[in-house]
Amino acid sequence: MLNNIRLIAACSALAFVMVAPFASASAEDGDHDGGYYGGMDMHLICYGEGAKPNFQTVPTFHWSRRHHELETNYATIMSRREFDGMVQIDIHGDEGHIWLPKKLIPPMHSGGQDGWWELYNLEVGYSEIHAKYRLNGLNKPKIKINRQTGHISINGIEDFRGTCEEHHAGEKRRF
Repeated sequence: MLNNIRLIAACSALAFVMVAPFASASAEDGDHDGGYYGGMDMHLICYGEGAKPNFQTVPTFHWSRRHHELETNYATIMSRREFDGMVQIDIHGDEGHIWLPKKLIPPMHSGGQDGWWELYNLEVGYSEIHAKYRLNGLNKPKIKINRQTGHISINGIEDFRGTCEEHHAGEKRRF
């Protein structure tokens, strides 16, 4: 009877030793994106459309009763100019960068290197990614990416909406 108990205890311990590494690996795999390519946890390419402020000065004409002729004045009209574009986002651990097309970069900006801007307040969640970047003192756009749909929205003075796909380093063709 004692030998049977020892045998059952030994089998239980052996089963635990054999199953425990797989159990912990599957728990880790559930939390890991499996997207570690070339040192990047994620490299996203996002295609979409944006809008930026557009200022235009136009002449206005009115009749002068005093001079009996048309007089010219100028008015500045503010509108939004739409454009198509692409942004890239690289996330490695708790650090990230965003590459912006020139259409999303205002004339007066600070920082950025070759179109790349550092992300701050980066939060990579299970279903969403949130971050901010600083173009200048007044323009600090917010990024929100839905990880289920791939939809991205960038809200700042310049706006962008689109869809992201993960790019795997080393792949030369898309299809």
